[in-house]
Amino acid sequence: MLDLDLNIAQMQNLKLNTKLMQSMHMLQMSSTELLDYLEEQSVQNPLMEFAYRPDLPQLKRKTVSKSYDVSAYDDLLLNIVSKQDESLEMTLLSQLRQSDIPQKYASIVEFIAGSLNDDGYLTISVEEMSAYLGQPLKEIETALSYVQAMEPAGIGARSLRECLLIQINRDSNANEWAARITSEYLQEIAAGKYKTVADQVGITLEHVKKTIHYMKTLNPRPGLVYNTFTAPRIEPDAVIHKNGDQYTVLINEACYPQVYMNDYYKQLKKQSGCKQTKMFLGQYAPSIQWLIRSLEQRKATISRVVLAIMEEQRLFLEKGPMYVKPLILKVISEQLNLDISTVSRAVKNKYVQTPRGVYPLKYFFSSKVESSSQEPVSAHSIKAQIMQLVKEEDKHNPLSDQQITDKLVQQGLQISRRTVMKYREALHIASSRLRSSYVN
Repeated sequence: MLDLDLNIAQMQNLKLNTKLMQSMHMLQMSSTELLDYLEEQSVQNPLMEFAYRPDLPQLKRKTVSKSYDVSAYDDLLLNIVSKQDESLEMTLLSQLRQSDIPQKYASIVEFIAGSLNDDGYLTISVEEMSAYLGQPLKEIETALSYVQAMEPAGIGARSLRECLLIQINRDSNANEWAARITSEYLQEIAAGKYKTVADQVGITLEHVKKTIHYMKTLNPRPGLVYNTFTAPRIEPDAVIHKNGDQYTVLINEACYPQVYMNDYYKQLKKQSGCKQTKMFLGQYAPSIQWLIRSLEQRKATISRVVLAIMEEQRLFLEKGPMYVKPLILKVISEQLNLDISTVSRAVKNKYVQTPRGVYPLKYFFSSKVESSSQEPVSAHSIKAQIMQLVKEEDKHNPLSDQQITDKLVQQGLQISRRTVMKYREALHIASSRLRSSYVN
């Protein structure tokens, strides 16, 4: 009898754990993935119905203005690539599932896969990821190396130079001078200074031209093959409204179709005395109830997380991107008394409509840069300032990385020229020499 009781308890725990995993899985889905999941559940559950909400007014969509994009090497290296239906993130996650990557790196690899832009470049630094995920920098770098070993070659790079070098190093038939020229003389090649490169490398001009011919076979935008020309419409998961001096969070109900039990089966459940019918209904009805509860829990969790983030980023709401403050997941998890993994799931693939546009929630998390003021400054704020400085510079005499660094230091920031260069490249802003060549 005791064994039977234990088996029943184990089965109940197994069912509960399965349901909890389902709830956690639903929390981390994007709104599009959630709709697909609900459609799948309705096919599997004959009692379940769900309907879209055409009665709800469409939200006004605002988009975040694109970065100051003056890509340095498009004319030199851009190839025409074919398009595929599967997304880049799905492709990388599929490779992850089929790989022998250690489990402790898997979640970081998933995060990196979701942090690549349409070109396949990593949009945040490893330092920012380390702060955001609360993981050691060494583990972040190891996980990134796993991503960079995936297909297509060049994925996960942080700059054009790194993207090309990844492809060159994986090509057993690579041109013998390609790695060195890409590593040390990419700007000279883009500026057409082939003779200078030949003299400094110690090879003939013909060798340089052959190297350039090889470099043109590489793909500077490896992620484009997985993206369509038409960008999907982004439906924000939550909307921030300002009422006087207070901000409130409204969940976008357009992302949540109504889930309910089929009317026929609902009446049958009330009226039928048939044992077989009751067994049939008992098999499927609880799943619908749990699904409805999971959806409500998802809404509540996202609402709490968004509100906590916006309270932390109030200056952003009032003044704009330059005032995004440093923030890590741990701060929000401690405020809300939630596990850090729960906060991470609530943030993943979610968007919020603010008075300043639609932003991914992960945008509001970044590492800090020390300043002479009492408050540290976020990496996002530094990038916004760099963009503004470049936007306002003399186009005939653009600012060098050192000049940008000096201006930021004058504002009280403790930042190096190397960090400025890294942020500039992450924003796809060309060097001062190339920016000058566009005008002169």
